[in-house]
Amino acid sequence: MAHGFDDYRIFISAPGDLEPDRDACYTAIARANEETAMPAKVLLISVGLRENDQILSSRGIASENVRWSAYFIQVFQDDWGPRDLFRKLFLLAVECRDDAALPMRDVVVAIKDAPNETSAEILAFRKELEERTDLRVIRYKTVNELREQMIEVCNGWARAVIEATAAKA
Repeated sequence: MAHGFDDYRIFISAPGDLEPDRDACYTAIARANEETAMPAKVLLISVGLRENDQILSSRGIASENVRWSAYFIQVFQDDWGPRDLFRKLFLLAVECRDDAALPMRDVVVAIKDAPNETSAEILAFRKELEERTDLRVIRYKTVNELREQMIEVCNGWARAVIEATAAKA
């Protein structure tokens, strides 16, 4: 690497009106870089789509970015985006994590509380995510709560990378 850092991509999938929540994930990655990763010459790089509509025109590119990522964060409250395409990215991330030939190491789902939700379809989506036993599920009420939990997750990822690198050396 020209910059001297080992880099690891984190794909952030946050459909719907969850821009502040997505930003909390970016902040958490930056904090983990500052606190843990960068002093050890590791860099966590956030990737993802800024707007829902980008998935319609850039689906192939988004899928390739998931395949190249080491980590995946799925933020969910009540929407899988246009044509449920963010759900397809999430399922792709799980497939990638289960394929040892790909760099994906972990998938985390952050589910935002929706106490007033009544839509059967949305409640079914939430239940599907909450009942998964093959990944870490984080529940949160506020953006600040999400940010704090994601700082812990990202610092954990950075420590795991640093420990794995030290073990190889």
